[in-house]
Amino acid sequence: MSDDAVVDQHRTVDRIVKAAGITTCTVSDVLDGLGIANAVLDVDIRRVAGAPGLFHGAAYPVEWVPNRKGPRITAAGPSTWSQVRDFLVPEVTDGSGRVYVAGSGDLIRDAALAGGLSCTYLAEQLRFEGIVLGGAVRDRDVVGRLTTPVLATGYVPVDTQGSYRVASTGGDCLVANVVVRHGDWVFADDNGVVVVPADRLAEVLAVAGEIESTERGILDRIAAGERLPDIVDSLGRI
Repeated sequence: MSDDAVVDQHRTVDRIVKAAGITTCTVSDVLDGLGIANAVLDVDIRRVAGAPGLFHGAAYPVEWVPNRKGPRITAAGPSTWSQVRDFLVPEVTDGSGRVYVAGSGDLIRDAALAGGLSCTYLAEQLRFEGIVLGGAVRDRDVVGRLTTPVLATGYVPVDTQGSYRVASTGGDCLVANVVVRHGDWVFADDNGVVVVPADRLAEVLAVAGEIESTERGILDRIAAGERLPDIVDSLGRI
């Protein structure tokens, strides 16, 4: 999908989400109902910087893998920079409408997948809607000033150079037990992060809008004095 098409889709999704008041809780419920499993990122991935509230966008994955020995253990190795430089996604000139997602399978808690300079670049020059890391981040004093949301396992002073390398960008990545594919739609708020398959986005948004409308009606009925168990019995949801 072209950059312009992604931006147009983001605007459309944003209008739907705001009009219906859709949250990640509702998106998760819809995915459960559709039988789509392993779509919620680990609870340890939390907002460490940026503006509060919901953000969303098409995933742009960066796949990290542990750095292992080459075929000849006596040969000189590549520079650590050459192994990680692609995490700055040099092929991307405009991240508008997209969410940067980095993962290496198991969550990384003792090393940073990004830092102050890289997060500032991704947020302010490439204009990603948000940065979601399946690992830690560093440079709290710099990252903490960003308005673009940054989600990570926490802050640490150690980087990944020498320990991990970038295997691919713009393809798939694994964040704990969740596979994030290029173009999947990422929704994140203070409840957590949910990943919607690209080909189910319209369906999920339509059902989520219906659920939000129903739940607003339930709140009105509670405020009017009705008992919640009776409402749930009549509607079949909570």
